[in-house]
Amino acid sequence: MKKWMKNLIVFLAVIFCGLLLCYFGMAYYYSHPGSYISADGKKVPASATEQCFLYGTHINGLYCTGMTVSQVEQQLLEKHNIENAYITFEGKKRELDLNSIGYTLNYRNRLEECMDSLNPFMWPMMLFADSNNLEIEPEVSFDEDKLNQFLDSIRMVEGSEKKDEMYIYLGTEGYVLHDPAKPTLDADNARAYVIDKLYLGETDIFIGDEFFTEYTYSDSEIKLAEYFDKIEAFQRRYVAYIFGKEKKMVSKRQWAELLNIGEEPVQKITTNMIGSENISFEIDEERAVAFIDDFLDEYNTLNNRYFDTHSGARVYVTKGTYGNKINLEKEENWFKEFVNSTSTSTTRVPEYLEQKAKYKEKNDFGDTFIEISIDEQHMWYYVDGKVFVETDITSGSLANGGTAPRVCAVYSIIPNKWLNGPTWHSFVKYWVAIDGAIGIHDASWRSKYGGTEYLYNGSHGCINTPHDAMQKIFENVELGTPVIVYSIEKNGVDKVK
Repeated sequence: MKKWMKNLIVFLAVIFCGLLLCYFGMAYYYSHPGSYISADGKKVPASATEQCFLYGTHINGLYCTGMTVSQVEQQLLEKHNIENAYITFEGKKRELDLNSIGYTLNYRNRLEECMDSLNPFMWPMMLFADSNNLEIEPEVSFDEDKLNQFLDSIRMVEGSEKKDEMYIYLGTEGYVLHDPAKPTLDADNARAYVIDKLYLGETDIFIGDEFFTEYTYSDSEIKLAEYFDKIEAFQRRYVAYIFGKEKKMVSKRQWAELLNIGEEPVQKITTNMIGSENISFEIDEERAVAFIDDFLDEYNTLNNRYFDTHSGARVYVTKGTYGNKINLEKEENWFKEFVNSTSTSTTRVPEYLEQKAKYKEKNDFGDTFIEISIDEQHMWYYVDGKVFVETDITSGSLANGGTAPRVCAVYSIIPNKWLNGPTWHSFVKYWVAIDGAIGIHDASWRSKYGGTEYLYNGSHGCINTPHDAMQKIFENVELGTPVIVYSIEKNGVDKVK
């Protein structure tokens, strides 16, 4: 035999012995893993009969190659380390402490079944096969009596949840139907469903509509619900009044109070009240007229002025020439026609008898106006919402009748004017007329302003103003600028409109 052939035979023999040694070595490893490291870091010896999972084995997504049953079980339990379950019932999620019902998981039996199906001497086949992906369910155990005690505590019991009668009540959003009826729960099936899900290892359980049967309404309850539908159709009407850039809507509560349900708006309507003479579905026209007058009042500002002063005090002034006057008679007739019609939605721009304000909004002054306080003997000229001029003034003396509170506007601006009266002939450089013969002007004959000067040495009704402040006002004020003159002592109110 030639030498090269001998060498080849020896080489092949060595390769064969090496492969054979590797095969039996791996087979021995998979059947005798020795020891493994536990979760707490301790080295734990494997039993003589214990083996480990073959190459490519995955169980419940966990890579298990070379791991024993004990190792895999420990990691699966750590992966499923859940202390609480959640049961959603009647829209609420209740928390269940699993320890309180003795809830435990056991993967060992299922893992041993998987291990028994593996032959460590077949390990080479796993090198050329797809991964061995296994899914197993744990064996679950818990105390069903303790679970039922918990289900009792969350009211998962038989019977209707209807606790009191159905009725209609008047709330902040108008009339509301109080309907406490809830579907009836089939508690036996719901409880069995919870138990089955827990045994399957599920811990987020939802009790859906399929476990409920609808409540059966009585004839009287049906009639009450139908009556409420009529009320709701009325109080859901949409009416929006347009005042310049502002919009004011009639609320559901306001619509509800217009209904002629008894002499006064009834606070509660029960099933036995339907059909009685005191409960009739009609529109109270007297209430409608009174309502629309009050509804429009804050925009009906001519001789009806609420004003928040610089100090935050509120005054009410009923005289003057500035403001908007709504034609209430037309608005009353329009509103009565609307509420008695079948219309459900509209917008309305009110008609005016007089429109003497710059704006139609509730604040028909805007941000540029003059504020004069008789009590404080002080004046503020606001431009774009900021104080442009602030000064002491002297108003009409009490002996001459004082300066009457009023709401008016600048209607004339004249330089170098003579002011004439029964006993006076006075020259002023700056004349700003605001109401008839009343104006704001400088007073060269006066050296003192503010304080109590007006009580004994006041004007004949005009607003005497220091020269420098008056010059600044004169050079900047425009025709039509609103002016409010008030006395907190005479005009102050607590009422908030």
